[in-house]
Amino acid sequence: MFFFLILGLTLQVQAQRVVEKAIIKMNMQITFPENWGGGGPGGGGDDNGMRMMPRDIETAMTVFYKGDQTKIETSSDFGKNYTFIDRKEKKTTTLMEMMGRKQGFYSTDAEAEAMTKRMDSIRALRRDSLEKMGLRFNDGGPEILYTEESKKIAGITCKKAIIKTKDRQGAVTETAVWYAPDFKMGAGFATSGGSQGGGMMRGGMSMNLPGMEKLNGFPMEYETTRQNGMKTYMVVTKVDLDANIDDKTFEIPKGYDIKPMSEMGGQGGGGFRMIMGSQRGGGN
Repeated sequence: MFFFLILGLTLQVQAQRVVEKAIIKMNMQITFPENWGGGGPGGGGDDNGMRMMPRDIETAMTVFYKGDQTKIETSSDFGKNYTFIDRKEKKTTTLMEMMGRKQGFYSTDAEAEAMTKRMDSIRALRRDSLEKMGLRFNDGGPEILYTEESKKIAGITCKKAIIKTKDRQGAVTETAVWYAPDFKMGAGFATSGGSQGGGMMRGGMSMNLPGMEKLNGFPMEYETTRQNGMKTYMVVTKVDLDANIDDKTFEIPKGYDIKPMSEMGGQGGGGFRMIMGSQRGGGN
């Protein structure tokens, strides 16, 4: 009996396809709370150009993935963005078309990793401060509960998983994620610089939900709600796992003013942060 159980588990793992090229279309909607930013219904009210933030932001995305190359096209009311991620060169280039301007920036994986370390250091200091105040800090990490509940998304049979996370006070949040158990992306897939393999679950496409990178399959639909009331909903609308993608798809077009990311701090203003924020959505 034990032998057949192990055999069954082995066959199940072997049946999961590792995809090395694909075209994925998805939609993302971010809904802000009515008093978001203190500006009353309809948007925020700080001094960074956020006063005109709409109640909802809808973004359509197309991801082209082939080997070590990923290209993401995003389109929203704010304009169009293009992100080129080269895993071989360890470089990410983002292009933006806003208000008639074509500009962009690039960064390296090393820079992204350095930024992650700085954020980890800040979180560690915050944790120490909270612990000194007598507050608990959760170090257990997220927990994933797999269910047999299923439904079709974009013609693909998906299953439901529950990702459970805890905040600093120990309160548990449960997020339902529908995923395709039959396939996952190869090691070259990423949707943000510095991410690999589980890149779609972190960073560029705004799926900052802890634990999603450990999901045993490809995420197809989810919705999160942050403590401030901001909601992020993502759903995949089409998947082509046998896509014929020309290498020219990953060539960076001409006509953009592209600078190192380190030089973008004083530019972009609120509009720049707004459109980038619309893609980073939010986990809990």
